[in-house]
Amino acid sequence: MLIKHLTDDEVQQYAVNKSNCEKRIVEHIHLCEECRSKVEVYQLLINGIKQQPQPAFNFDLSKMVLQQLPSPKTSIANDNALIWIFGFMAMAFLGGAIYFFQSYFDLFESMRTIFIYLIVITAVTVLAYLFIDMYKKYKHGMKVLDLY
Repeated sequence: MLIKHLTDDEVQQYAVNKSNCEKRIVEHIHLCEECRSKVEVYQLLINGIKQQPQPAFNFDLSKMVLQQLPSPKTSIANDNALIWIFGFMAMAFLGGAIYFFQSYFDLFESMRTIFIYLIVITAVTVLAYLFIDMYKKYKHGMKVLDLY
């Protein structure tokens, strides 16, 4: 008589949970000595694993990781220096433009002086607003990217 033995999966299923096994598996294990010995080996293995102590770190892993992280730099950002530099550059550029293009100011003599001032003030205000907005976006981006 040729006996077909159970697969390892079926033997493990019987060793772990006998009540949910198929009837043919239970009958085969009761009749077959070889498969019954496999079940006993798996049960010993499972019991041995359950009896082992839970692994535990004998050190604080989070503390070790935090020690390796670089400490944040507490430097005071000198934002005013950048504003002063751009302000002086704008004044120098404006002064140079007035000095080198004085001959072109004769074109505006027919207009009233107040309109020229209004146009210049409006242009400077818009440029200043755009510059400040661009600078704020830059600073926000640097704060987001600042990893130190």
